[in-house]
Amino acid sequence: MTARRLLIIGNGMAATRLLDELLARGMSGSDIAVVGEEDAHGYNRIALSPWLAGEKSLEQLITHDAEWYAAHDIALYLADPVVSVAIAKREVCLASGRVLAWQQLVFATGSRATRLSIPGHDLAGVNVFRSLADAEAIAATAVAGQRAVVIGGGLLGLEAAWGLRQRGLEVSVVHNGEWLMNRQLDAEAGALLAQALNARGIALHFGARSEAFVGDDELAGLRLRLSAGQEQVLPCELAIMSLGITPEMSLAISAGLRCARAICVDAWLRSSAENVFALGECCEIDGESFGLVAPIYQQAKILADTLIGVCNLGYRRIASPTRLKVTGIDLFSAGELHDLADCKSIAWRDTQRGHYRRLWFRHHQLIAAVLFGDVDDGGAFFDVIEQGLPVADPVALMLTGSAA
Repeated sequence: MTARRLLIIGNGMAATRLLDELLARGMSGSDIAVVGEEDAHGYNRIALSPWLAGEKSLEQLITHDAEWYAAHDIALYLADPVVSVAIAKREVCLASGRVLAWQQLVFATGSRATRLSIPGHDLAGVNVFRSLADAEAIAATAVAGQRAVVIGGGLLGLEAAWGLRQRGLEVSVVHNGEWLMNRQLDAEAGALLAQALNARGIALHFGARSEAFVGDDELAGLRLRLSAGQEQVLPCELAIMSLGITPEMSLAISAGLRCARAICVDAWLRSSAENVFALGECCEIDGESFGLVAPIYQQAKILADTLIGVCNLGYRRIASPTRLKVTGIDLFSAGELHDLADCKSIAWRDTQRGHYRRLWFRHHQLIAAVLFGDVDDGGAFFDVIEQGLPVADPVALMLTGSAA
C-alpha cells in the first residue's frame, strides 16, 4: 500500500490550482498524491474551444506537464481512476487494484457533460465537448465539408460550433430558447449575436426540441429529428451535445458523504467527514454550485490554507462576467438577468457599427449589464455591480463607465 499525507482525486483545473497554492505555502510535493481519471497532465479546459478552432496549439493548453510533477516529487496516477473510497480506513482503491492511503482527502472530481436521453444519443458521431479527449476525438473525425449539428446555444455550444466552422464544416446550432445565451443576454443582444454567427456561416434553429438521432444504414451519417412547431430533420455526420454540466459525486455518495446537487461543504471546503474536503464543480456551498474559474480558484486558496492549518475567512460568493471566445465577436455580460421584473433599464445603440449596451437598475444600483460590440467599459460596469455603488446619473454611467 502506498501512503502520502494528502490525496487529491482529480487532476483538472481545480486540482492543479490547489497544487500551485499548496506549493506556494511550502508544502512538499512528496506529501501529495494525485489520481487523474483522464490520461492527460494538467491542462487549461477553457482553451479547448480555441484549440478546436486551430487558434491554440496543444502545447499552449498544457499547464502542468510530466516534468512539472516529477520536479516537485508529486505522485501522479493517470488513466487509473478511483473506484472506491473507504473513509473509515482512510484508503482508496484504483481501477488497477492499487490501494492508496491518506491522512487528508480532497475530492476534485469536477463534472460530467450533460447528455440528452433521446433515442440515438449513443450512436457513433454523437459527442460531448468537455475534456481534452472529447476535443481530440471530435477533431479526429471532423472533415471540412461535413455537416455538423451542435445542440445547445449557450456559451460552450457556440464556442464548439465556431471551432467546427473554423475547420471548414457546415454547422447548425439547435437551441430550445428564443435567443442565444438566453441566461446571459437579453433578446436584443441575442439577436445581434445571431446575426454575427449567421454572417460567419453558422445556421441557427430556435425554439427547437431535439427528439432523436437516427442512423442511416445506407448512407454515412446521422439525422437529428427536431420538433419546432413542425417536424424538421437535420442531416449531419457529426453532432455535439453542449447542454451544461452535472457535478461528479458518485464516489462521494458511495463513500457516505452528505450530497445534494453536489458534495456539500462548508465555507472552508470541509465535507461531512473529518479530513475529507471537496472543491470545484463537484461541490456546493450553501446551495451554490460552481462552473466558472474565478470562484474555484478562490476555493483553491482557501482550501490550501485549511489543509496546512492556516486560519482564513472562508469562501465568500464571487461573481464573474461572461465573455464569448469567438474571433471577431465581442460581448460582455455581468449580473443577474433572470429576475429583472422590478428594474428599470436604459440602452444605447450604434446601429451602423453594430454596437449595443443595456444597463438594468434597481433602487439606483446597477444590477446587470450586457454589451455587444464595444465592450471596453465592461470591467467598469462589473465593478459598479459588485461594489453596490449608488448611481446618481445612469446616463453618465452608460456613456462613461463611471458611477462617480
